[in-house]
Amino acid sequence: MFGINRKKRQKTGREAWTDKAAGTIAGAAIMLQTGFATTMNGLASKMSERKLKCRLFAFCLISGGFSMYLAAHAIWRKENVQPAIEVKPIRVPRHYDQTGSAVNAAGDVVPEALYRDIQEYKRYLDSLGQPIRPGLRDSIQVLEQLYHSQKIK
Repeated sequence: MFGINRKKRQKTGREAWTDKAAGTIAGAAIMLQTGFATTMNGLASKMSERKLKCRLFAFCLISGGFSMYLAAHAIWRKENVQPAIEVKPIRVPRHYDQTGSAVNAAGDVVPEALYRDIQEYKRYLDSLGQPIRPGLRDSIQVLEQLYHSQKIK
């Protein structure tokens, strides 16, 4: 009955180091808190009761005043008012519903500078020895065919 839990712990070695790391981090945080509390107690024990009350009053006045300022600013602020929830439209690409078969539509012209850039890019990829992606290869072929078909006309 008790051996089952021991076997489960041995099987999951990964949980063991995460538990150990969490314990180490928690221990360090507790040591830091304890050290801070000890230091503050040492400082407070040297002060008179009147001085402690004055500092407590000043702390409450400053933190309370700042909290009231934040609350009032949030309620009565007029400039740059932004809604709590804003719905923005989805940006859709211009040609999301076109397959690319309408490339040869009237008025589509491939400039000679673009054709030269495409040829230069192909030579560059050939010199690197990297294969051209299939979708890119098809696009380059369509642009080349379009360029050659407009030259014949």
